[in-house]
Amino acid sequence: MQSQNEDTGDLAGGSSQFNGQLFHLLMEAPGPIALLRGRDGLCDVHNPQFQKLWGGPNQLHQPMRIAWPHQEANGVFEMVEGVFDTGRPFHQHNYASIADWNDDGKAEQRYFDLVYSPYRNESGVIVGVIIMGLDVTAKTNAHQQLAERQLLFKDITDAAGTALWTVDTKGNIIFVNQTWLDWTGRPFKAHLGRGWIDFVVPEDRERVISSFIRDINHKSQFHVDFRVLRKDKSLQWVAATGKPRYTINGDFAGYVGSCMDITERKKTEQLLRDSEERFRNIADSAPVLIWMTGTDKQITFVNKSWTEFAGVNQLVGNIGHLHDDLLHPDDQAMIVNGYIQAFDTRQEFYLEYRMRNRNDKYRWIGMKGIPRIGPDGTFEGYIGSGMDITEMKEHELIKNDFIGMASHELKTPITSIKAYVQLLLTIYSKKSDDEFLLRSLNTVNKQINKLTRLITDLLDVSKMESGRLSLCSFEFDLHDLIKETVDEVQHTATQHDILYTTVGPLAVYADRDRIAQVITNFLTNAIKYSPDSDRVDVSVSVDDQAVTVGVRDYGIGINPEEQAKVFNRFYRVEGRNEQTFSGFGIGLYVAAEIVRRHGGNVWVESEKGNGSVFYFTLPLYKDLTQN
Repeated sequence: MQSQNEDTGDLAGGSSQFNGQLFHLLMEAPGPIALLRGRDGLCDVHNPQFQKLWGGPNQLHQPMRIAWPHQEANGVFEMVEGVFDTGRPFHQHNYASIADWNDDGKAEQRYFDLVYSPYRNESGVIVGVIIMGLDVTAKTNAHQQLAERQLLFKDITDAAGTALWTVDTKGNIIFVNQTWLDWTGRPFKAHLGRGWIDFVVPEDRERVISSFIRDINHKSQFHVDFRVLRKDKSLQWVAATGKPRYTINGDFAGYVGSCMDITERKKTEQLLRDSEERFRNIADSAPVLIWMTGTDKQITFVNKSWTEFAGVNQLVGNIGHLHDDLLHPDDQAMIVNGYIQAFDTRQEFYLEYRMRNRNDKYRWIGMKGIPRIGPDGTFEGYIGSGMDITEMKEHELIKNDFIGMASHELKTPITSIKAYVQLLLTIYSKKSDDEFLLRSLNTVNKQINKLTRLITDLLDVSKMESGRLSLCSFEFDLHDLIKETVDEVQHTATQHDILYTTVGPLAVYADRDRIAQVITNFLTNAIKYSPDSDRVDVSVSVDDQAVTVGVRDYGIGINPEEQAKVFNRFYRVEGRNEQTFSGFGIGLYVAAEIVRRHGGNVWVESEKGNGSVFYFTLPLYKDLTQN
């Protein structure tokens, strides 16, 4: 290190001119420093950091090209010569070098900014070059990371299917990604500043610009839909959204936003509007009252027929389509409860009620509603229709009154005829040998019984329709009732054996005569529709809640699509021989209504050609054996 001092003294004009403290400071400097003498760059002095920077042994007192031949490719020799020749300093940035910088045996790459400055003697003559370096590894790494992130950001934005953009504080575009360029087919620079406006269709420009300027001035979020002219001359709908951005100091820095292709959505919306318009036109031209609700039970649509019927512009109530001011006071509770129950359980419903029309007169309305289910299976509300059934109700009332009156009037002569027939049977069954007479009286007696049941059913239908069918319930043993009823029907069913499988005492709380009517109806129905069979089975099963009675026949059976209709009023199953079966189709209807009014259920299981099983249930009261 002494030789460095002596040589340096020569370079400076004598060792007396060289400050020893400065020399030691140079040696301890954290950055690389070297003094090169002459144009050949003879190294007079360098510190350890510079030795690590340029590397190589025996650098002192040798021309630079000999001391560091491996630096030829880095252009440093030309820079040293250039500084010596011109007297102007040169700068070299991000010079990379790998060395053991911390003397811990681990080599790593660092980056330096180097300054090549002329070194002058006391006369101002350039006698060499000073090389000084600053470690900028941290800054260089940060720049590299930033560059990598910017490249990643560019790759991400270019790969996005959505157009991305940023604007400065004056609203000028400073960035658009590749997606926007692909849409428009124009280069990046064509969109900078206000160039992007040229690609908005003329019809939308004023609206878009006004919205854009207003939101930027208020620094509020930006939302607008508009059409863009694509490179293939087609039109594309986009939804532009922008959000103001701020510096870390809170200063407004412009906007960042996106444009999403919504062409298909716009097409779908137009199709939906067209569909809604067609629906409205069809609904308004329909002679029925059509309505729709949302999921909150509130009305969303009524057609023209309804507003004209009610004489109001809209019908909005707390429970959707039912407007409190229009309902008859006696019907309100029934309607509201029925509607809410159906709505909450997502069930179809049918209601008949009175509603005031535009002439302040109450009219009977038959209203049906069904749930609306969306394509994804979600509940969307209800849609329904109603009809003015006032005339039908009046005709039905007249019909029921007539049926009730006629049935009642027929019962008196039928009762008298039955009494005389039974009296004749009693007189001649033991005294007469005339078989024809006895058969005739028995036949007449059977037909009278059948006619009596028909009249009873008609009376029951009339009572049900008018709400006058009453029940007289008490506790009794269902087993005894079934056995009695089976025995009674068996007396008249000469071609069929009715087999009853008993299960012991069964206590129920019901109207005994009405339940007997149900069992009789099921038995006679089974016998009637199994003319080619000779057997009917009656079974009973019990669980913790109810008792189930089943009547099985081996007759013509019922198609699946007809099974839900057999309990409807005046419905008869169609088949090959149905024209030979008498009856009005009201027996099962009456039986079903009686069971339902007892809190039970009725249903049928059947297959065409393989017979049927008719079931009904009753709530179980208690086991009589516990008494």
